[in-house]
Amino acid sequence: MGCSVGSSLPNFGGKMSTVAPQVAGPLKIRKRDGRIVDFDKDRITEAIWKAARSLGGRDRSVAEKLSLEVRLILQNKFKQNDIPSVEDVQDLVEGVLIENGHARTVKSYILYRQKRGEIRKEKTKVLEKEDIDEVDKVLDLNSLRVLKARYLRKDESGRLIETPKELFTRIAVHAAIPSLFFDGRVFDISGSQAPYPAEEFDPEELEGKLTIGKYSLNRYHLEAVKRLYTRLSKEGKIKVSWTDFLTMLRGADFDKHETVIKEFYDAMVKRQFMPNTPAIANFGNPLGMGSACFVMGIEDNIESIMETLKNTSIVFKAGGGMGYNFSNLRPEGDYVSTTSGIASGPISFMRLFDTMTEVIKQGGIRRGANMGILNINHPDIEKFIKAKAGNKMLKNFNISVLITPDFWEYYRKNEPYPLVNPRNGEVVRKVNPRMLFDMIVYQAWESAEPGVIFHDHINRHNPTYASLGPIVTTNPCGEVLLYPNESCNLGSVNVWAFVKNDLDGKKVYDWEGLANAVKTATIFLDNVIDINSYPLKDVEEMTLATRKIGVGVMGLGDLMYELRIPYNSDEGREFMVKLMEFINYNTKVESIDLAKERGSFPYYDKSFYPEGRLPFSGFDDRSGWHFDWSKVADEVKTHGIRNAYTTVIAPTGSISMIAGCSSGMEPVYSLIFEKNVKVGSFYYVDPVFEETMKAEGLHDDRLTEAVVKDGGGVQNIPYIPPALKKVFVTAHDITPPDHIKALATFQKWVDSSISKTNNFPAEATVDDMRESYLLAYKLGCKDVTVFRDTSIKEQVLVAPETARTAGNEGTPKPTVAETIDEVVPTPQQPPATRPSHNSANISEPHTTGIPTVLGSVEGPSMVGTLMELRSCPQCAANLDYKEGCVMCPSCSWGLCP
Repeated sequence: MGCSVGSSLPNFGGKMSTVAPQVAGPLKIRKRDGRIVDFDKDRITEAIWKAARSLGGRDRSVAEKLSLEVRLILQNKFKQNDIPSVEDVQDLVEGVLIENGHARTVKSYILYRQKRGEIRKEKTKVLEKEDIDEVDKVLDLNSLRVLKARYLRKDESGRLIETPKELFTRIAVHAAIPSLFFDGRVFDISGSQAPYPAEEFDPEELEGKLTIGKYSLNRYHLEAVKRLYTRLSKEGKIKVSWTDFLTMLRGADFDKHETVIKEFYDAMVKRQFMPNTPAIANFGNPLGMGSACFVMGIEDNIESIMETLKNTSIVFKAGGGMGYNFSNLRPEGDYVSTTSGIASGPISFMRLFDTMTEVIKQGGIRRGANMGILNINHPDIEKFIKAKAGNKMLKNFNISVLITPDFWEYYRKNEPYPLVNPRNGEVVRKVNPRMLFDMIVYQAWESAEPGVIFHDHINRHNPTYASLGPIVTTNPCGEVLLYPNESCNLGSVNVWAFVKNDLDGKKVYDWEGLANAVKTATIFLDNVIDINSYPLKDVEEMTLATRKIGVGVMGLGDLMYELRIPYNSDEGREFMVKLMEFINYNTKVESIDLAKERGSFPYYDKSFYPEGRLPFSGFDDRSGWHFDWSKVADEVKTHGIRNAYTTVIAPTGSISMIAGCSSGMEPVYSLIFEKNVKVGSFYYVDPVFEETMKAEGLHDDRLTEAVVKDGGGVQNIPYIPPALKKVFVTAHDITPPDHIKALATFQKWVDSSISKTNNFPAEATVDDMRESYLLAYKLGCKDVTVFRDTSIKEQVLVAPETARTAGNEGTPKPTVAETIDEVVPTPQQPPATRPSHNSANISEPHTTGIPTVLGSVEGPSMVGTLMELRSCPQCAANLDYKEGCVMCPSCSWGLCP
């Protein structure tokens, strides 16, 4: 451990036997901030082990023995009332290492101490305070910068008035409030109580005077308490008057619910789970809204359009994103009877929404985001497909084409496809379906827009399809499938956080810990629905009716590295499917338990759940089950389920930065991020990659330079062992079909949908992209977006420009060789409503621009026209494009789309 990598390690039995403990009971340590805490031997073990690992040490048990020796010496050296400081302990560790012959490890440990000291100093600067507390210590510098930039409270001059510890506390308290109302002394699940009369209440007067255990309630917590009490009382579910409820709160009646607050708090502080941005920003604060995703309907009249515009601005102000399907709007040039004029069409109204978004900021945090959808049979579909050509228009929109099942029949037969006027249901003209699809593919190749949504796939397992009809709209990133006026709140479990070291130092996965975190996340998100301050009454009513939540993942890329499983391999996909099934199972178990205590979602009887069905495709494939899903379905039939959906995989953006892990279900984007500041360039190295390279004796400046030169990967670095190259693949090293296969693997066990960037190299052709779209449809993906490197003229890069294909030379190019009948099967349930077109004349297909661009597949050259803004305007770090957004990996500055 000390002299050379792989050398034999000394036996410490004799030396340790001479030191006997003189003090009974736990040893105390004085922290740098003056707090007195119990001595934690495991922290010493971990510090020694990290120092040894950086030199190639492989036996963690030696670190265990050395830390035990440190403890015994401390107990012998310090009297009961003489408490050692952290520095005393660290000095003793150095002495024990030297005495036991680990000189090289001592040097590494000293460097580790120095680095930690520098980090502590930098953290105090970021947080504008003299010392750091236990929460600041857990979070890395990037996490703290993100929290400071976006979430921590500031005064009018911009100075911080909140610490991360206070932030996580206010969120946890706010999210735990509903648990008080489901207390059996307060809650009547039958709803048979007479509503109590309204009573006066001044939250400012009671601020800080009411507590749940040790946690005090601020005025915004109290406003939320009153809001929830009022609603549940109107529903006949409250057994006590408001005065009696406050009396219980003043006493110790609700103190047992302190454990719920601590559970939520610990999950966030340990970076095992993070809720979506609105909850972090708004809980315990004035706005009080915790939902991220909204959908609005738009009807074919100016009143509906302007009402939706107004309502969207209100949602943006509170921090939500919005999706719309514009297919009800009559096409451009169509007749308007009230004015005898002509319609301007859906795209013109999208520009109106885009302009509004430009001027409305989401609670001062970020600009709003939109999803614009148009059905593939709309007469303006070609204009819509090309609306974002060159990324010159609709910059606050993601756009997607909703492909209905009938389209595939025409595509398969290559028969003219009818475009239908939504105003009267008449066929306007017919187009060549394959050329229309190629137009979608080309525009995605050229500018990463539009995405596609598969109508049959998003509705086949939609639990309320029979009663509410098909879902035709998603949130801005496409992962949340919602009806008009529905909203959904999301949160992500950091799956990387559950990698542990066994006694031999080998990596093992803590499945029990993951299950607990998933259940905590499920309760947290269900509570959000109840405690939310909804921006609109219609949204509140529809959200409470379906109670959709979205437990997702982040840290998958880091986890795959940690377990040495290649992301783009059969083994990787086998692990992914096991992981997501496990997460989905535990959300369902917890949602059933919540239904027993709190009741099912109100639209339960309008869903297919009473029939014994579950809302994901994995339920239909018994051969792939690792759990008894039949039993789960029976439990739902017997007890109900609290949430119509429980799983969604969202882009995680800033919350994965707070958690210090890779985003969503994405592979790691780059192994090294470069940050440019006035005094020079600094590099952030992926922590798993760094640890592995140190253990292999390969980590040095030469490696860093080589990775940067290779664009953030290692495939072209000759001295990296092939086995490690297979593991440490980045997003650009993974072929487009393997991206799609990973998406489909997760989709099998996800209720709603998934936000994932399916990366293509710059030299990918239109044919490559078409094959990926068809593969996504074949494999059951619900929607898909693609991004070809350099396809957006204003693309930003995470690493220096470089050819990312040299390492793949000689690799056979993946293809999708199936016939169109195999790729596009006959549509299944749910049925599509196909318009009549018997009286229509077949016009020439609209092919504007398509023959030309497909005749020169290389397309316009954009390699030399990359965005002038290559680095973050806030912190100068190099920017990257992922999950449909431009993001700064350092401070979380970003633009979506």
